[in-house]
Amino acid sequence: MFLKKYAQYWVPLFLLALAAGLVLLNLQLSEQFPYQDDFLPRWSAARGWMRDGTSPYSEKAYSDALALYDELGLMPPTFSQGRFIDLVWYIYLYIPFSFLPYRIARAIWMTLTALSIFFSLWIGFELAGVQLRVLEKCLLALLITCSYPFFKLILSASVLPLFFLAVLAACKYTLARRGTAAGVLLFLCLGILPISFVIAVFLMIWLNSRKQTDILTVFLVGLVFLVLTSLILFPGWIPAWFSSFIAAQPRLDWLDTPLMRLGAFFPGAAVPLAVALHVSLFFMMLVEWYGLAQCDDRRIRWKLLLTLSLLSLFNPAGSPVYLLFAWPGVMFFYGFLHEKWKIAGKIIFWTALLAYLYSSFKTFLNTQNWSSIESTWVISFLPWVALLGLEWTRWWALNSPRPLPDT
Repeated sequence: MFLKKYAQYWVPLFLLALAAGLVLLNLQLSEQFPYQDDFLPRWSAARGWMRDGTSPYSEKAYSDALALYDELGLMPPTFSQGRFIDLVWYIYLYIPFSFLPYRIARAIWMTLTALSIFFSLWIGFELAGVQLRVLEKCLLALLITCSYPFFKLILSASVLPLFFLAVLAACKYTLARRGTAAGVLLFLCLGILPISFVIAVFLMIWLNSRKQTDILTVFLVGLVFLVLTSLILFPGWIPAWFSSFIAAQPRLDWLDTPLMRLGAFFPGAAVPLAVALHVSLFFMMLVEWYGLAQCDDRRIRWKLLLTLSLLSLFNPAGSPVYLLFAWPGVMFFYGFLHEKWKIAGKIIFWTALLAYLYSSFKTFLNTQNWSSIESTWVISFLPWVALLGLEWTRWWALNSPRPLPDT
């Protein structure tokens, strides 16, 4: 009773203490594991623009970032080579951090990355409709967050988990028919084009069929705001961004999806096979979208999970962050196992989960790979499990007389 009575006082203090502890922990981790850093080019670009108006895509911004890399003993990301190659409105996220010393700013961002992964998994459990106690959700989300390769994403201070959290939260608000909140989150996650745009179209079709057009209005207003402010504050940024991207990746080697790696097992037909796989799965997704406007809550949930699982295979640079789209489908399959076999289903799931986490960590120990490009096993296994599990449970998900999960 005492704790409940004074919760308004001790809960905020506890959360502040927890956040401070996480920042201090990440500060120690960043010094103990000085490897690849995704945060530095963006922080340096934001600081340069705030101090003297330097274009984030200029050679001066690039040379400043490289100098800071040498000073700190860190490595530039494999993908960007230390250049700022993001859409220009990424800068808005980093402006508040540009006023802080680099190490402190990076530790805070690592904390945001970790929290984004944790809550992305939490929302994924809710999207799957799986019945878990709060303690079970916390332990499972914490275990996956601290596992390889998400732990490596935290060490590199990646920005992508924040966008994936926004996408998954937009999906949750859409299922709850809160179109305004979903629209705000969708335009905020435009940094992961075109994946976020595909999901935005899916969510808009369904909500608009429910006579809730506010999601489209908010999304378009937000998009116009980002475009206009970027053109005013950064004139001519589009060709500069394109030049910076080409300088970092002059070829198409960065296109390295799990489907392309599957095609590489057949060297004589790698390119046509990879193209055929991408086209086939994309066409499969569009076929599943047929009748989207008439879907009830159960069908829209299953189709959403299937769409997320398919998009996790369209992982352009082999980043493990796309696994956040696969976990909801995996947890949906866990719900099926638990309903059919109760305790035995739990044992099967936890055994398979621990085996997967151990094998992925073993892969890292064998390769010592600190780059943002992951092995084929790590980025391919979960999406295929989620996709096959959803197809296996199609009748159970759509037609069985089971109760609807809470929205």
